[in-house]
Amino acid sequence: MRIDTTVSSLLSLFAIATATPLDKRQSTVTQVYKFTGSPLKAEGIAVRSNGQILVSFFDKGEAWLVDPPTKKATKVATFTDTTCSAAIAEVAPDVFAVVAGKYSNSNTPGSWGVWKVDFSDGGATPKTTLVKKVPESGMWNGLTAFKNDTVLVGDATKGAVFKVNVNTGEYSVAIEDSTMKPSGGMPMGIDGIRYANGSIYYTNIFANKFYKLAVDADGKKTGSPTQIWGNQMADDMYVSPEGVAYVAASSGIQRVTADGKVSTVASVRSGTAVTLGPDKSTLFVAGSDGAISSFKVPT
Repeated sequence: MRIDTTVSSLLSLFAIATATPLDKRQSTVTQVYKFTGSPLKAEGIAVRSNGQILVSFFDKGEAWLVDPPTKKATKVATFTDTTCSAAIAEVAPDVFAVVAGKYSNSNTPGSWGVWKVDFSDGGATPKTTLVKKVPESGMWNGLTAFKNDTVLVGDATKGAVFKVNVNTGEYSVAIEDSTMKPSGGMPMGIDGIRYANGSIYYTNIFANKFYKLAVDADGKKTGSPTQIWGNQMADDMYVSPEGVAYVAASSGIQRVTADGKVSTVASVRSGTAVTLGPDKSTLFVAGSDGAISSFKVPT
């Protein structure tokens, strides 16, 4: 999440000030594509099985497809009556759920919902449909696949996690926790969220914290959150089946092992989200500066 031009600039300066120097343990970062103009502020990212990259934007209610071999980008989805799109998750083969709503200098509560972008018929243009717009939504941003028909969505202003059925539109509040509540100068708390290995991993962006929380089969919490760190501004992430998290943070992409060891593995400054490519050895990063980057998974 990058809130506006002023905040984005401040975060960029903070990232430069706190970044650790590139060393031999860090992976080489390659720029795959650079968005300029509008849309610009890449916010969510997913990679199709054919290697094309689906990107959403905090400054536009749209999704674009980047083709790395040709270095071309094409708009493939417009989310009606929105100005902002956020996290993306694959919910079925070549079918993606995307969060979108209205944010333009200020948030519009009740404008947020989940859309499906469906490439499964094999055509060049996906079918885009609204799953559900939720009037109780505060400000949705993070989204993760949970079950075959269900996603979990982080509500940054309410400090809660919603559960949404992507086939029926049925929804409910699954989790409320004090660690998800807004903190600091901006009224926004939980940001990035990922489900893996029976737990959700999530950031509280302006509290500079990263947590892990065990959940049950209904998405309800089964214990208390474990704080992994409390000193870095961070956004969205990828979590491997082994429980290793790669988090877009102020000091670069942070690798967090299952036992809580943290290291900077790639020097990406304005990262907002991280995802794994189909080769299982490459991570892709969306950036609020418009850059789409990649680097090899550290061995």
